[in-house]
Amino acid sequence: MDTNKINELAKILRQNQLTKLDLTEGDSRIVLEAAGRVVTTVDIPAVSVDNTAEAAAEPAVVVEKTEEKTGVAQKSPLVGTVYLAPQAGAEPFVKVGDRVKKGDVVCIVESMKMFNNIEAEYDGTIEEICVDNGQIVEFGQTLVKILP
Repeated sequence: MDTNKINELAKILRQNQLTKLDLTEGDSRIVLEAAGRVVTTVDIPAVSVDNTAEAAAEPAVVVEKTEEKTGVAQKSPLVGTVYLAPQAGAEPFVKVGDRVKKGDVVCIVESMKMFNNIEAEYDGTIEEICVDNGQIVEFGQTLVKILP
């Protein structure tokens, strides 16, 4: 795949506020993830009895990562919908740069019609908010990063 096509796919990812885009085209596959800012390109060579040695010699995976954040990940304890504010139109619980103390509410995760306050596990500064308001989150998914 050429870089122009990858740039166009990244643009589509940002414009549509997608968290992941997975595209397979012929022998190439590209996975773009917005949450972790990871771009992975995988070339999948066609393997047959005749070209097995050639396929093994080709590089299979190229991974580019942006600079990793140093904060401690505050993870979701359950699957559900995350809300960054107590109600629509209200100020969010936290913003990047806010100081939090252990026990402060950083967001709410709604699961099975129950609203669960997610409290900071550490004292520190909010370094990054890793989810969008109304996004469905998985168990163990990073919600925010707190810099101790």
